[in-house]
Amino acid sequence: MVQGTYQIAKEKLDHAAALLEKAGVDSWLVLTREGSDPSMPLLFGIRSFHTAAIFINRNGQHKVIATVSDKGNYEGTGLFAEVIPYYSSLDEVFLQELEKLSPQKLALNISHHDHLCDGLTFGLYLWLEELVGKERLQAMEVSSEAILKELRSVKSPAEIACIQKAVDYTIEIYEEVFSQIKCGMTEIEIGELFVQGMKKRGLSNGLGNPHDPPLVCTVRNGLAHRKPGDHKTIPGDIVIIDFSLKYNDYVSDIARTVYLLKPDETKAPEEIQRAFDTAIDAITQAIQFIRPGVQGWEVDAAARQRIEAAGYPTIRHSTGHQVGRETHDGGTILGPRRTPPRPAVEGTVQVGEIYAIEPTVIQDDGLPCILVEENVLITEQGAKVLSKRQLELVTIACGS
Repeated sequence: MVQGTYQIAKEKLDHAAALLEKAGVDSWLVLTREGSDPSMPLLFGIRSFHTAAIFINRNGQHKVIATVSDKGNYEGTGLFAEVIPYYSSLDEVFLQELEKLSPQKLALNISHHDHLCDGLTFGLYLWLEELVGKERLQAMEVSSEAILKELRSVKSPAEIACIQKAVDYTIEIYEEVFSQIKCGMTEIEIGELFVQGMKKRGLSNGLGNPHDPPLVCTVRNGLAHRKPGDHKTIPGDIVIIDFSLKYNDYVSDIARTVYLLKPDETKAPEEIQRAFDTAIDAITQAIQFIRPGVQGWEVDAAARQRIEAAGYPTIRHSTGHQVGRETHDGGTILGPRRTPPRPAVEGTVQVGEIYAIEPTVIQDDGLPCILVEENVLITEQGAKVLSKRQLELVTIACGS
């Protein structure tokens, strides 16, 4: 296991043991086969090829039951007090270990709301229920959702370092691309500049395939989550770019807005500048408001009010979301309250979480649209901006 990967997994498992102790849960069982559980990379930094049963224990002595062929893979992590091999059937070895542990409360990866916490497949649950007994299992089982959400949301020091590196490279590539954009380029051509920047650094896209381009939209041709098209840029275009970059399995999520000056312009028209200033003001409001203890919807409301007060349509999406191993990393979302209630927006902001902040001006009929997105780390004092903020509209001269 790569040293950085081991450090992250070690920090996660130490945190997990503390959370189990706090919750009064004896053991947390992760059942996986062929990489079926999305918590595996986060918790252990590996993928299991065959069926495995992993016991995360509150005493810190974690154990795994794996096939003989997978045994070395787990031993190589250095994370487990014991790796117990099985040959043809998991059943007998599993029951023996369960009896040794004799948990009163056993956490399972089951969730009604969060797909990242719902990694126990129905087939494996039925196997567990048949093996242990329905009544006994129901008496001891609890959902691991709260524990897993906190583990995914609250970043360890090694995770924060990886995300900061991803952010730094993202800003570096943006600045490189801005110096190369010219009028007449298509969205595809602009996107290719980012692909070249990733390849040159040995990095990949944090969303989609490794060398997919970022979202590149000329507002004139429609603002949506779509691939760059063959639309040619012309003077007067607003170009929105939304770029997620992966570094050591952790990602950034940063958006920027560019304006292509008309030949007789030295700055953007007033209506475009006003829309940009409004989006930046809303981002600033969110950054100043967000802090440990507030709920997701409260941050959204603070930013949304700034957009609406300036006379623009309300934000069509959430003000922000968490960033980590995924571009949209689960946990608390900075979004509006709705009926029925959404548990994610009722969540509480915690120290160690990293959010993408993106209150956006979106209008129809060709009116100015602005998307700027920054990444922030939540500290005891509030938000620490990890990205180099875009405070001025990037303008590119198109010539005569």
